[in-house]
Amino acid sequence: MKQFKYNENNHTGLYRHRILLRKRTLTTDELLQETETFEDYGSYWAMIKTLKGSELMEAGREQTKVEKRFVVKYAKSLDGFINDEHTTFEVVQNGVSYDVKSAINDDDMNATVTIVAEGRG
Repeated sequence: MKQFKYNENNHTGLYRHRILLRKRTLTTDELLQETETFEDYGSYWAMIKTLKGSELMEAGREQTKVEKRFVVKYAKSLDGFINDEHTTFEVVQNGVSYDVKSAINDDDMNATVTIVAEGRG
């Protein structure tokens, strides 16, 4: 096995992508209209896993949005943030925003957190 090849069983690989987690808050203006605002929560290093090649080509034919899996090293602050926010936050990577579909702690050893997100159109 190559040293830096991704292994699905233990999430070994490079954490080389910088992602930003943004907390979504609803505010009301003077006309009592609710607007969404985003405030930065924190930046983390992540591995990015996409769909398999054949699934990605099918999604392209159907004009669907790209889904990515962000595997992030565990941090206690990140775990607390996910427990509070569930899926009401967004991930920003290279200026592209992704809506979070699910975020879970992978195991009881607190090694990694997997965030599944869908790109905005």
